[in-house]
Amino acid sequence: MAETETFWRSTKRLASAIASGILSMTLGVGAMIALITTKFSWLGILLMLIGVIVGISSFIIVGMAHARVKVPLDKRTITPEIQATARAHQQDNTSSFTITLVAGVALCIISLFPLILQAVWQVTDFNSLSVAAFVWIVGSGIFAIIYGSVIYTGYTRIAQTDIFYAIADTDERALNELKQRNPKAHLFLYQVYWPLIIIAYFISSFIFGLWSVSWLIFPIAGILFSTIRHYILLVPKN
Repeated sequence: MAETETFWRSTKRLASAIASGILSMTLGVGAMIALITTKFSWLGILLMLIGVIVGISSFIIVGMAHARVKVPLDKRTITPEIQATARAHQQDNTSSFTITLVAGVALCIISLFPLILQAVWQVTDFNSLSVAAFVWIVGSGIFAIIYGSVIYTGYTRIAQTDIFYAIADTDERALNELKQRNPKAHLFLYQVYWPLIIIAYFISSFIFGLWSVSWLIFPIAGILFSTIRHYILLVPKN
């Protein structure tokens, strides 16, 4: 039980780090978009870099600390008593999880209003600001959704299974086990793929000025990532 409580505390810190990291990055990107067409464009780029650095740093530092907590628990049996405690925590957390989820979804919907108003009013001077407001509000919505979801999932992982796995996702566990058989594909997916996507986003945005459509790179990249990962699971390389 002491180990489980430590895992839950670490999960809460992880939830804060992930949510805050994403919020930091969206605030920085929003500031860059808002200032990029002004004489303070240098400040926007600086704020973007600071936001990205802070966000990625929080992911790495807290993520590694969380791994040190959960990896020793890998494939450990969860007793009925601990499961009962997890279900009680899960039930107590249901209201908070629901509030954060609803608030996050509501903010994501509200984030469309600046873009809609800009399209209706056609005020040229506020083009960048409306896009920045969209990014800021979406970031706030994602913050709420991730924070509530990660904490709730921490209780669910203990409440709904008899064996604890350090890697919760089944596909992720399979990929981790395939790492020895296909190290090149694993390296590409987890260390090369997303940096390439980010570079492509900056090139299309800064060099070609495609700010209105460059954000589509990320949802498309997410679909491609899932497709590639699924293919690797089906056809592992010897």
